[in-house]
Amino acid sequence: MCMNKCRIYVDKFDLDNIPRGEKKRAESECGMKVLAFACKDAYGTDIRTLAIEHGSHGKPYFPDRPSLHFNISHSGNYAAAAVCGYPVGVDVQVVRSVRENVIEKLCRGAELEYLSGFKNDSERARAFIRLWALKESYVKAIGLGMSFPMDKITFDIRAFDPDRPLSGRLSDSEGIFCLRDCGDFVLAACVLEKGSEKKGESCI
Repeated sequence: MCMNKCRIYVDKFDLDNIPRGEKKRAESECGMKVLAFACKDAYGTDIRTLAIEHGSHGKPYFPDRPSLHFNISHSGNYAAAAVCGYPVGVDVQVVRSVRENVIEKLCRGAELEYLSGFKNDSERARAFIRLWALKESYVKAIGLGMSFPMDKITFDIRAFDPDRPLSGRLSDSEGIFCLRDCGDFVLAACVLEKGSEKKGESCI
């Protein structure tokens, strides 16, 4: 998936037989593999030559390449990475069941209206995961991660068509978002134009 000056890569790995205690490390390694490919493919950069540090809320960055922004995500057997000239957040989510109280806690306004159109539990869960992926990619883009209250971010995706990617502008940050439903997983990303990080409510 490619949007504006951002490129997003996703790959599937066989992690089914990894012992529970080693799963997190294996997922991180898969994320780094995708990132390494992304940096090489998009920028001709070998990340083995670059140090990686983390911001106060855990967002990784290259201290020696401040203009090369990146983000990593993994879910199930999938790992995704985004590389960009602007702050970026990416999120991949395997489609799964979701508790109704989670939906009600994290969604507002147009989001609840969008979800109300799905009477089937599995389709409603899939629709929520689309919103969740967008929300998580946004908080990762601004560098605040899960410390930012998810119910303060609202996306209007009532026009979303599962057969094609949806993109739009982030109204309060002069950035863009993109959402794609890939069958057994959902992929979302948010890109912020330089200097546009926001800590208030975001309505997209």
